Amino acid sequence: MEELGNVAAETAVNSAVNQLENLGFFERIFALYNDFVGVFPEQYQWVISLIIVLALAAWLWKMIRKNIVWLALIIILFPGILPIMKNIFDSLTVLFTGK
Repeated sequence: MEELGNVAAETAVNSAVNQLENLGFFERIFALYNDFVGVFPEQYQWVISLIIVLALAAWLWKMIRKNIVWLALIIILFPGILPIMKNIFDSLTVLFTGK
């Protein structure tokens, strides 16, 4: 019986890995972000997203101050920050409007 549970778990993991492999770079980042934020209760997800944005902003600011080449990296990676910002604003809208 335990072997059936192991096979089912292994099948689920393999299915999740295959789904991630079929995605592009940014889609993979979006999926991983959504999986991570989905662990937390819905009313706190915007707080987690805000913490992530602030941590990324602080890290990027330190990098830019050291070397201007990092500015190009920010421009390239900016689309990856969009789902985080969307989650923050959607959650705040629900929080303040109740819809």
